[in-house]
Amino acid sequence: MSQQSTRLDPRTIADPYRRYNQLRAEDPVRWNKGVNAWTLTLYSDVSAALRDDRLSAERITALTGLIGESGGESARQFERTFLKMMLFSNPPDHTRLGLLANKALTPRVVEQIRSHIQGIVKVLLDHVQLGGEREHGTMDVLTDLAYPLPAIVIAEILGAEPKDRDQCKKWSDDLAAFLGNIRIVSETYESAMESIAELIEYLRELVAQRRKEPKDDLISALVLAEDQGDTFTQEELFSMCVLLIFAGHETTTKLIGNGILCLLNNPSELAKLGQNPALVAPTIQEIIRSDGPVQTTTRTALEPSEIGGKQIAKGDRISLTLGGANRDPAQFSNPDRMDITRRENRHVGFGFGIHFCLGAASARMESQLAIGAMVERMTELNLEFAELVWGDNRILRGVNSLSIAF
Repeated sequence: MSQQSTRLDPRTIADPYRRYNQLRAEDPVRWNKGVNAWTLTLYSDVSAALRDDRLSAERITALTGLIGESGGESARQFERTFLKMMLFSNPPDHTRLGLLANKALTPRVVEQIRSHIQGIVKVLLDHVQLGGEREHGTMDVLTDLAYPLPAIVIAEILGAEPKDRDQCKKWSDDLAAFLGNIRIVSETYESAMESIAELIEYLRELVAQRRKEPKDDLISALVLAEDQGDTFTQEELFSMCVLLIFAGHETTTKLIGNGILCLLNNPSELAKLGQNPALVAPTIQEIIRSDGPVQTTTRTALEPSEIGGKQIAKGDRISLTLGGANRDPAQFSNPDRMDITRRENRHVGFGFGIHFCLGAASARMESQLAIGAMVERMTELNLEFAELVWGDNRILRGVNSLSIAF
């Protein structure tokens, strides 16, 4: 298959919602030959599938199976790391891992870092407003805020050294590229496998240090987490840390970038938020619904079933289009319009049921503090360049850069 045929149309990447709307109207349960999966776009089908225990969340073997024989311990370690990850596990393993994770990832832990995150946002925006390395009155939202903020936060709560932030981001980017586009996994597998190997070695040393001398950080809490005599195995601990580094970076970076872009494209909503900062929490919820960072997730049928009148065979892959479900007019009134005062907003942007995103609370809080501070501190926000370049990733949606003037 040629590279041109395996990549998505740039127009679809820039605006997938037109295609989602078309599929929802014409064929809401459609067999997609390009990725060999059923594509669901109705809110009712997607939300039901997210709760359906006949559909397995384990989809790594399907991805690695596309690679063929790559062999070696690195390849086996790569697969083991993902198979032990909550994101790709099913009950009872998922239930057990969730109970242990919740012993460490408590709401109190997240709230404890709120004031610290506010301080980081202030430092980053102070640097921008004082000129930094850019022309005064301009910034790149991604480079100057949306990337460094979650990178600093996740590195600090895990206990990684400040000097390692960029390396963590590189590992995270490689995993996102592999998981984000099934059409090009053969091109992204090697770098993702190498990054997992490097990250595991880094974590091995970090975990060993925390076992000897626990600190007041999340990795120590994960090491010490226990539920009725049960603890994480070494591989499970590594997988949990990999998940937090990957998910903590990617979703938050893209949520902040998408959020600022949504507000710039909807000046009336930007003005509402500027006049009433208390609307920042529902604003983030509406951003996740209308243009969230996670566009799709995948399941595998464990047994034959029927969805929307289509016969699903055992082993079939099912692509749950979260971005399409969140624009379903049967669930949301005027769904293509951004409305930060929307009352009913039970979106599926962070999943649903037992697989609701582990880092959702942290991502929402960081985004609220970052976007809220930008809107409060900066007036006359405008896009510096009308033409945007979106990342070639069908799962994680976001622009590569976002230059603005203020």
